[in-house]
Amino acid sequence: MKTDTSRQLSTFALVLPVLVLPAIAYAVSQGVDLDHIGEAPVPVQLALYGQAFAPAIAAAVAFRGRGFPWGFVRVPPRTLLTAWAIPVIGIGLAYGTGWLTGLASFGTHGLPLPPLLTVVVGLVPGLVPYLVLALGEQLGWSSFLVTRLGERHSADVVAVVVGVAWALFHVPLMVFVPGAVDPGVPMAYALLWFTVQTIVLAFPLVWLRLTTRSIWPVLVVHATFNAATYFVGQAMTQPQSPWLLGEGGVLTTAGLAVAVAVTTRWWRQSRVSPAAA
Repeated sequence: MKTDTSRQLSTFALVLPVLVLPAIAYAVSQGVDLDHIGEAPVPVQLALYGQAFAPAIAAAVAFRGRGFPWGFVRVPPRTLLTAWAIPVIGIGLAYGTGWLTGLASFGTHGLPLPPLLTVVVGLVPGLVPYLVLALGEQLGWSSFLVTRLGERHSADVVAVVVGVAWALFHVPLMVFVPGAVDPGVPMAYALLWFTVQTIVLAFPLVWLRLTTRSIWPVLVVHATFNAATYFVGQAMTQPQSPWLLGEGGVLTTAGLAVAVAVTTRWWRQSRVSPAAA
């Protein structure tokens, strides 16, 4: 006989693709291209951006709206600073290595602000739009999947499972929507490094969620990674180097792996039972 947790996990796994796949199919049928998403009809944009909330909706359905572990627990500012620093270090290492070695080109042409101000704006107020999108995903991954799996498995095992699930969630977008993977980059290469990247990021996400019982540091990690990548790193890399940098780039993945490793002491604390989350 299935336990409540097993039923919840099964429901989540069934509902999530039911939400994602029709949205992708609709967007593709309308000829969407992510490189020109701003020109797409509003319903198409809603279908694609709305996917960010599919994990949260699937989790709410799995819980049937009762007793959901939201995780809106206050944490010390130091914890949020730690969460912010992990992706900043990782993205800084990745893009800095690319620029300094000549593997990628640093450029400021077309920036709306001076470079230093671009960094400050991108890494502080620039987090806001990505926090909204991260909330939809992380209510599903961190507040649901992490806490449910954490009842049965170690945090490290949960991190691998969540990282793989996070990557699989993006596969339909990457495979079927033009512009999701840069021209010339083999799909297998993009999927491989994107999966490694999500698994790497899942370790601090999972440990922070379980040790703090809060979703706030998780949201900061996720949003800062996106803001640092797109508002800073990608904006200052001209031309783009999709094999190396950006989401799924090998240098980006390596930089994040180093950052996660060197900050392990910051986020890998004594575990708190997720039952109280």
